[in-house]
Amino acid sequence: GRIELLDVRLQGELATNESQPLVVAALKGLLSQALRERVNYVNASIEAKERGIRVIETRDASMRDYSGSIHLSATGSMGKHSVTGALLNDGEIHITSIDDFPINVPPTHYMLFTVHRDMPGIIGKIGSLLGSFNVNIASMQVGRKIVRGDAVMVLSLDDPLPEGVLTEIMKVPGIRDAYTVTL
Repeated sequence: GRIELLDVRLQGELATNESQPLVVAALKGLLSQALRERVNYVNASIEAKERGIRVIETRDASMRDYSGSIHLSATGSMGKHSVTGALLNDGEIHITSIDDFPINVPPTHYMLFTVHRDMPGIIGKIGSLLGSFNVNIASMQVGRKIVRGDAVMVLSLDDPLPEGVLTEIMKVPGIRDAYTVTL
């Protein structure tokens, strides 16, 4: 959908450093899905401005849970979505929340995200379905706010998801949304 606002919140050490590279990288990532090769680090801010995307940047150096963290929140015609990443004290990067669902997963090259109803058997069904398409799961993390409510599942995959698998995942009872990310 159409994006109207990107909120970039930097905390800890990240809030004390030059933030423009992080903001530009966030804009490039946000716009790349729609604009593909047209957006780069040089023109990402210009492309966002031309599309009427407002950028709000907030810094809080007092937060010291990690070496630093960045919270990105995009608001647009399809609602609001957010992701938080943390730079741990040992230099490792982790995704720590998606749409306010707590998770703890290092980003990998190929990832599958689902939003689903937290109910017995759903993780097994997704695992079996992926196995039937010869997709190997490297790691899996589930985040939920309440028992039997909604949950987010993040799967790190060894290879990209084959054509048509995402459609099959969406057919699994309880799955509300599924999408892939390639980093």
